[in-house]
Formats: sequence, C-alpha cells, structure tokens
Amino acid sequence: MTEKELENDVEKYRAMLFRLAYSTTGDLSVCDDIVWEVFMKLYSHKGSFDSENGKKAWLIRLTVNHSHNHTKSRWLRKRTELSETEHSHEIISDDIIALREALKTLKKGYREVIFLHYFEGYTAAEIGEILKISQSAVTTRLQRGRRMLKRFLEE
Repeated sequence: MTEKELENDVEKYRAMLFRLAYSTTGDLSVCDDIVWEVFMKLYSHKGSFDSENGKKAWLIRLTVNHSHNHTKSRWLRKRTELSETEHSHEIISDDIIALREALKTLKKGYREVIFLHYFEGYTAAEIGEILKISQSAVTTRLQRGRRMLKRFLEE
C-alpha cells in the first residue's frame, strides 16, 4: 500500500470508524488513537482485499476489536469517566443527548448492530459478515436493541 492510497482511505473511512469507536467505547478521548491504530494496521497489511467492501468490512471489524480491547483494559476499569461537561462546547439537542445515553445502556452486541444498521446503513446480512455472526442473530439483536432503547427513552 502506498502513502497516497492510505491517505485516500483515511479520508474515506476516518469519520465512520471514529463514530464506530465512539459508539463502542463511549469515550471521545480514545477514539482517535483507536482509529489511527487501525489505519497503521491497514498500512502494514500485506494481503490484498477482494473488493472495496472487503476492505471496509476488515476496517470495521478491526475497529470493533480495538474498541473492545480498550474497554476491557485494566487501565480503563480503574479510570474515572470523563464528565459530560468537559464536552460542553458541543451544541447538542436534548433528543440527541437522550439517544446517546440510551445507546450507552445497551450491551456492546446490541449497540454495534444498531450503530452499523441505523448510522452506517448496513443490511443485516452485511452486519453478520462484518461481525462474524449469523443474519438471524443480527435481526434478533436489532429487535431486542430497539425494544431496550424504546423502554429507556419512554422512562
């Protein structure tokens, strides 16, 4: 992979991978690190991809794995959560804040499929391929995740 190809991929996928890392970790301060680790792996990746979709799926899977590794780290478990006021420069509606809080209450498996389906536009079959789970598992997680979100938002 050339540096120009990497630059093109960074421009094309960075925002999506950042949102995915944030949806998994809930921590803005680590998302850039996770995304750049993923791009460094892409740069040093020796194999080739069957298609652009294959590369995109590989990047998503790697971002999910790195995000999970981060949330499992010993350092994170002992660390104090960032307060929402540290990001008060963001102007966010009450609905967005409520949705963000509701998404944080979901287990990772539900949060991932909801994010990939509703925020990135993937089908259940595509999500199954990316996350290496069956399509029926994806649709089940989507249904249960929606139910959990609805209950949380109605409270």
